[in-house]
Amino acid sequence: MTDRQPPVTASETLTLWLDPVCPFSWNTARWLSTAADEAGFNIEWRLMSLAILNAGRELPEQQQARMRDSRQVGRLMVALRDELGADAIAKAYFAFGHRYFDESAALDDDLVKHVLAAAGAHHVTAAALSDASLDAAVDDSHQASQDALGEASGSPLITIDGHTVFGPVLTSVPAADKTSAIFEAVATLVGTSEFTQLERPRTHA
Repeated sequence: MTDRQPPVTASETLTLWLDPVCPFSWNTARWLSTAADEAGFNIEWRLMSLAILNAGRELPEQQQARMRDSRQVGRLMVALRDELGADAIAKAYFAFGHRYFDESAALDDDLVKHVLAAAGAHHVTAAALSDASLDAAVDDSHQASQDALGEASGSPLITIDGHTVFGPVLTSVPAADKTSAIFEAVATLVGTSEFTQLERPRTHA
């Protein structure tokens, strides 16, 4: 027997900030979604932007292409949020991620049509990808993520009970039987004011 209580109750909501084109965030999002289903808490899905974070930096061509995707998908996500509400981000993101990461699909009209259909959009079109008028909304959401953490950082960020950290960075989705235990460990660390960092090489077995 133990008196220890789960760090997040069914009535609580945590925030996941992510850039939709970040592969590590794709793993974190799927793991966290499963944890939420098991524990009964809610996830607030919020956007940050690696394109903004890396603006002005010299990057290899492959990363430059990913940053272009970041900027365009960020526009699409805020357009969907504006039409359908914040819940549309999760629907659109999972539809996008499955094609973009799991099937290595290019960011093209077919992928955008798939995302729009999954989100239930009526007015947003593929034109959102190149609509610079949406950049201010992306910028605002990104800045909110950095303000939540208190310094510049990448994707993903997670906020639990008002405390924000970078990560967890996952190289793949953990086994299902470890989902809840990993979440409780993460939530405990996030809620520990003395905790600042825990890291190991990504090549570690």
